[in-house]
Amino acid sequence: VSCYTHCTRFAINRAILLRMFSLLLLLLLPLATPQNILIILLDDVDDLAPTREKGFPNITAHFTKNGVMYNNAFVTTPICCPSRGSIYTGTYQHNHRTLDNTVTNGCDGPNWDKNIAPNSLGKRLQDLGYRTGMYGKYSNNYRGDKVPVGWDDWLGLVGNSQYYNYTLNRNGVNEEHGLDYKKDYLPSLILDAGIEFMQDDKSRKPWCAFLSFPTAHESFDAAPQHQKLFKASKPPNLNYPSFNKTGDPGKHWYTSSRPPLNNVSAKYNEQGWIRRLQSLQSIDEGFVRILKKIDPKNTTIIFTSDNGFYFGEWGMILDKRQPYEVTVRVPMYASGPLFPKGSTQDTVVLNIDVAPTAIDVAKKSGAGKPKPGVSDENYGLQFDGTSMLSLLEAPKARNSFLIEYHGMGNGIDSNDSCAHINMRCWYKDNKVWYTEPKFDIPDGEKFCFCVDSRNNTFTCERRVNNNNPGIFTNFLYCSFSSGFNEYYNLHKDPFQMKNMWGTLGEDQKWEFKRRIGRIRECRGFEECNQLDNSGFDSDKPFR
Repeated sequence: VSCYTHCTRFAINRAILLRMFSLLLLLLLPLATPQNILIILLDDVDDLAPTREKGFPNITAHFTKNGVMYNNAFVTTPICCPSRGSIYTGTYQHNHRTLDNTVTNGCDGPNWDKNIAPNSLGKRLQDLGYRTGMYGKYSNNYRGDKVPVGWDDWLGLVGNSQYYNYTLNRNGVNEEHGLDYKKDYLPSLILDAGIEFMQDDKSRKPWCAFLSFPTAHESFDAAPQHQKLFKASKPPNLNYPSFNKTGDPGKHWYTSSRPPLNNVSAKYNEQGWIRRLQSLQSIDEGFVRILKKIDPKNTTIIFTSDNGFYFGEWGMILDKRQPYEVTVRVPMYASGPLFPKGSTQDTVVLNIDVAPTAIDVAKKSGAGKPKPGVSDENYGLQFDGTSMLSLLEAPKARNSFLIEYHGMGNGIDSNDSCAHINMRCWYKDNKVWYTEPKFDIPDGEKFCFCVDSRNNTFTCERRVNNNNPGIFTNFLYCSFSSGFNEYYNLHKDPFQMKNMWGTLGEDQKWEFKRRIGRIRECRGFEECNQLDNSGFDSDKPFR
């Protein structure tokens, strides 16, 4: 036999053996197991360092060691219901059409049933074979009349954030709750129901648990064992140059018209900060409980908030719904087998990335094909965001994004003696908090609190580039419905103290307006991300 024939037979036999060995491995090794997914959503929680360090130190420690901490995490609409619509669907407000916190403008009701529920991450994961559970605050106006599409297990809070004295819908049945900590404290009930769901593996399906806490929304009610903590703590915002700076003509009317904090409202601001830290302890301790009940090697965890919060900047307290850093920056952390450990990223991530990330994790970790007849085209909304996994692979894929909001408010919404035309206002007095520590002011004292106006309607471009100090690389530009414009160079002015719009040339103003026009009604990631490949000359000096 020639050498050629012998060598050829050897090569063929070797190839056959390798093929048989590969097939044997496939038969012996289990198929990839789809990752379980846990999403934890807080309410009105800022991204300030003292909040991370005091409010949820165990959570911070977990993601610092075992996951990714994002330094540039933002919401695209800084108010509860529209932001939640974006988190559920991965789309901007102008696409899911929940414009504010009212049923009239899409927060629950017909718009929600059409645009949010059938396009939610819950429904998409169900279609990929997941078992899904939703626990806690769903929308500000959930009425408890049904279990929304997309959720196999359901514990929905009727109405807006409460800790006591509320109604829950438990898988279609409403139940009333009072003021008993052991039976009624909502953060505890959310944790208990979520953990029970995560441990129930009878179906053998992967699961997605969405835990949506009222914490740390006002009234910031803490568990009794936490009510004496942090008594000496002060909001770090007290040292900001923007603290209680009112009457600035460079700010939009709604912000510039705020009265300065007085003794009563300043005390409310400081006591509210303490109560927030106290209330967050239940979430932090609950997170430790969760880690003991799940398999972290097979679970992706995403932790975030629906928006940030004011603590006296420009005289604003107890609110958000403005495009400034303190209200649009949020904590965003992720961990799991597909995420690196011990990583801190400057990549820009958004609330509209949560749903795409959950779907990407499911698919990358071995989830099967969607149910027969179901594809991405079956969903009425396509993702405007993208997976955080893809952003890890291409961290510079996004620098610019949209911030948008539709203002609300009129005199009918207000207390009569505290009403302002086209604004939403209420009084706050010492009866505002159910639990200790109470608002420490004498009976009869109160302050007027206004939260919104109709012309607080804006479309903004936020561009983030902390490493390149070139012109127009790190800025906020906002166009308000009233025709007012604001531009801030965040390289030189991180607290957004000086509106530089009036100093720009006409060609530069035109360019800002042109850029906003390109993404104001964008649909889909590519179209909504188109500004990242265009921009101003970064080599010119600052203006």
